[in-house]
Amino acid sequence: MKNLDWDKIPNFDQLPVREGAPPESSWGVFGDDDQLGCLNFLTPQGVVEAARLVQNGKVFRLDAKIGFAKPTLFGRATVAHKVVPLGPFANDDVVDNFNTQEGSQWDGLAHVGHRWVERYYNGVQSSEIGPGGKLSIHQWAARFVGRGVLIDAFGFRKAQGRDVRPLERDVITLADLKGALESQGTTLQPGTILLVRTGWMESYEQCTPEQKRPLTSFENVKAVGIEATREMAAWLWNQRVAAIGTDSPGVEPLPADFSDPGILHYRALPLLGLPLGELFVLAPLADDCARDRRYEFMVVSAPMVLEGGIATPPNAVAIK
Repeated sequence: MKNLDWDKIPNFDQLPVREGAPPESSWGVFGDDDQLGCLNFLTPQGVVEAARLVQNGKVFRLDAKIGFAKPTLFGRATVAHKVVPLGPFANDDVVDNFNTQEGSQWDGLAHVGHRWVERYYNGVQSSEIGPGGKLSIHQWAARFVGRGVLIDAFGFRKAQGRDVRPLERDVITLADLKGALESQGTTLQPGTILLVRTGWMESYEQCTPEQKRPLTSFENVKAVGIEATREMAAWLWNQRVAAIGTDSPGVEPLPADFSDPGILHYRALPLLGLPLGELFVLAPLADDCARDRRYEFMVVSAPMVLEGGIATPPNAVAIK
């Protein structure tokens, strides 16, 4: 982690900076061998400033419990947890079939490459992904600390009397995000870990087992999400957002057309190196922010130290 000369970071319209890099990509901005992407926006000075936001010591867990989705979403493996007795007053435990994306997660930069560019972030090839390879999640392990900001898009739309449909393919627009920030009296600063509440997790938890069962199929999952546009990608980059996490299963609206080169997963992960977080628990934090009107806090996330890892549970807390 190192401090940055912010004046040397190009704006979105100035990308790319590397000859031969695809349009609207940040390849080379942080060096030709960089594997951290927008996490470079998290600096030692930013950590110090984030720590100053802690005023009352309230801590909010941002992860859902492991195995919260029953049945699992998208057909992912079901976690099997077994306690192994070792003798009197001693136990181990074993977790089998653990998919790092079965619940709350950060998508690593090796999760999605760009189908048309045929590369991952910063030009990494498919052959370079895997154990001992590039873009491994373990490289994030001591980097994910900074100022967090919550945008309560769900609460903002409800307060306006607008329809909110978390379990449908609804779109939270860039205007919604900007409007919510203004309503909250919150501003973004370089190096913000941005959290967006959509209301999906709360709505999902209220579903019956019969309503949840079809969601094991990727094609059946419907979810509100932030708009997947060039304007959204430009705004996130120009605001120097370090990572964006939501309480929805895809960040962008689902179902998404993965044959479309303009979807947010392609714009964010392989082109900009922007981590995407999904299925975060944000309602308790949002309720507290609404009470004290403070929507900024310190975020501490401890990704798995898994060499070659593709994704990770956030293991994250927001501290106020």
